Amino acid sequence: MKLLSLIYIAVVFTCFVGSPFVAAKTPLVFPAQSENKSVLKIYGGADKMEIAPFLSAFQKKYPFVQIDYYELSTFEVYSEFLADVKNPPDVLLSSAMNLQVKLVNDGYAQPYSSEQTNKLPAWAKWRNEVFGFTYETAVIAFNKEFLGEEVAPSSRNELLELIRRRSEKIKGRIGIYDITQVGIGYLLWAHDREQSSSYGRMLESFGYHSTRVFRRSADILKSLSTGELTVGYNILSSYARTWAAQHPNIIVVQPKDYTSVIMRSAIIPKHAKNVIGAQLFIDYLVSVQGQTDMANFTNFEPINNEVRIKQKHLLDISEGQLRPVPLGIEILVIDDQMKRQIIIQEWENALFEYQ
Repeated sequence: MKLLSLIYIAVVFTCFVGSPFVAAKTPLVFPAQSENKSVLKIYGGADKMEIAPFLSAFQKKYPFVQIDYYELSTFEVYSEFLADVKNPPDVLLSSAMNLQVKLVNDGYAQPYSSEQTNKLPAWAKWRNEVFGFTYETAVIAFNKEFLGEEVAPSSRNELLELIRRRSEKIKGRIGIYDITQVGIGYLLWAHDREQSSSYGRMLESFGYHSTRVFRRSADILKSLSTGELTVGYNILSSYARTWAAQHPNIIVVQPKDYTSVIMRSAIIPKHAKNVIGAQLFIDYLVSVQGQTDMANFTNFEPINNEVRIKQKHLLDISEGQLRPVPLGIEILVIDDQMKRQIIIQEWENALFEYQ
């Protein structure tokens, strides 16, 4: 049975019987600083160590709120929520925009409108139910020792040329997201399929060179830092920059042919228990203060232009090669069941043909 079929059966099964998965997870807890506490339960696709300083800043503003943050993959944020929709978390945070929009379109979110959310541009929210709060680019990361004196490839064609020249040394040492398990991995791969003229050659080359698949950015980047991998493709830039700052042997490249840009987004589930806490959190996420804290304490790219102008280290979103994934109904085309099956099938066929 194909991997895709097994995953589909697993998701459907958990949606009906519930899942012990999240219950077995240990959340990152920020205890309330007052006796009259309210608990804010968050499912998030962001690495807990990356987002922790931001959550801490929110709690300093609202010390009566205890935060229970569950770090999941972006696909798990979606599937574990569906496993128990009557007992959901209070907020869902994910970079898998397609899955967030699908939840909204299927009626699982509740609308929220406030002074802060009303300041968001139209392209950063949809139906007042899903709210974008960061930009995120997809980058290519390289092991510096592997490159030696070579300049890091700055486009997909240059990457393919490097792989061709150093075929034997690179085989088994390319890392990508598992698109069957990682929602953002699927979204970025599907976007590549629409945008890249070298998509077919990438598939063939990645398959021939025994590309390895991962569920977490941190695992790809750790393997890059040790030299176990030489290339990490379509890695979220915030994580890549964090690792590169700590490991000088990692080089991060924003491809010049085009760079995919996604948004992390937030929704409040329809049956959330702590609605007031969730609304406070959404307001903080998109406020000038929250966006400034995000810029200062994390490597996430805030979407607020007022904040961005003051933060010179941030991505210049006016650069011509940036190609954003839209937040709205049009993104659901990527998630069409037949299209998803085709994309995953051709991905599996290419990657496992030579194994």
